[in-house]
Amino acid sequence: MSMNIRTVITTVILSVIILIPTARGQNNRVSNAIQAYAAGEYQKAYELSGDALANLDELSGDYVAAAYYYLAKSRIQVLRLAVESGNQEKLSGMQNALVESYFDYKEALKTADNKLQTDIIADLSGLYNPILQTGLSALNTANDPGQASNVREAALKAARGYLAAAKDISPTYLACDLLGQVHLALGDSLGAQQLFAESIAAYKNKTPVEADFLMAYVFFRKAMIERYGQQNNRLALATLMDGQNLLNNEFGKHTANGTLSAQDRQAYDNGMTDLIGFELDIYLNDPTLKDDAIVRFQEVLVLFPEDYDIHVAYANLLEDIDLLLAIDAYETAISIDDSKELAFFNLGAVYNNLGSEYYLQGLNEDDDAVADSLYNEANNYFRSAYTYMEQAYHMDPFAIQTIRALVQLANSLGLDEQSEFYKKKEMDLRGF
Repeated sequence: MSMNIRTVITTVILSVIILIPTARGQNNRVSNAIQAYAAGEYQKAYELSGDALANLDELSGDYVAAAYYYLAKSRIQVLRLAVESGNQEKLSGMQNALVESYFDYKEALKTADNKLQTDIIADLSGLYNPILQTGLSALNTANDPGQASNVREAALKAARGYLAAAKDISPTYLACDLLGQVHLALGDSLGAQQLFAESIAAYKNKTPVEADFLMAYVFFRKAMIERYGQQNNRLALATLMDGQNLLNNEFGKHTANGTLSAQDRQAYDNGMTDLIGFELDIYLNDPTLKDDAIVRFQEVLVLFPEDYDIHVAYANLLEDIDLLLAIDAYETAISIDDSKELAFFNLGAVYNNLGSEYYLQGLNEDDDAVADSLYNEANNYFRSAYTYMEQAYHMDPFAIQTIRALVQLANSLGLDEQSEFYKKKEMDLRGF
């Protein structure tokens, strides 16, 4: 029995004797890597750190964190030298060097002491911009329709990895927005919405020195998810108004400070136009918001009294409320820009509807004199409709809906020759 105990003890002692040199050997590799890095021998430091981590269980104490730390630092330096020298062979094997170093820094943080943690965080901060730019480049490739589908898919996955790393390093409004765009492209609308919300919060919490009016499109993308993904128009409208308020605050501040460039002004105008356009489109297409829509359109028209498209949209909204007010709004749009056919076509359609309404009233009227008066009023509206439709036709002679309307109106007015003319035009367009 005592012999067996001696044998076990001897075996344990021998194991310890064997393990101690092994551990010392791995620790020495880390020490040598540190010395090599200090001497500017980055490739050597990179190899020694990697060799040490190949047998991670044999590293002791602070050497684990140091090994990861110097593996990350030396890899970045090797990459830098390869870029500076144009060493394509070396670069081809280091395509993921930045994000690999990010993960190594994160591993080092797990066991680093306070001093090393401070150094790691500083180094990670230095990685933020290159990782963000690499992620942005990958996202641009993923959005390029000229690229093959497999290339775009791979680029989107790469963008997700890089931008997630950038956000982890520093959750700036830009990192959150770009990562949100990746999630949106991957079909994760809820994740994208959350990231866009984080982007907005980050911008508000730490407003940049120079205004970024492209923030308008963070609000725009968030509102798109809320409107189309969640079918929540009121939430989308709140987001769009929040975006307008932020842009107006930034515009006012930088105008007062004299720091608003011409480029900034253009970006502000574009962003506001798109946010308001989206907002009005929601109002225009949601019958439950009709009362609010009238008020909001009137407010916007005060801001943009010469905007043709807004006047046309407002007139379209008014068609369900008061046709005479709609006519006034269309006529205002035409006075702003008489080179566009939409207001002419829509105005012709309104007059046609009025004519049809009066004609039906005449059919239902027992008093012949009153009926004749209604028919005359209907014909007047039909003539106005025909006039505006012809103007629309001259602007776009290939619009088949305009031609069909002219055929119908010509028939109503007894204009046989014109009816035949437009019937032939329709047949020519349809090819039979």
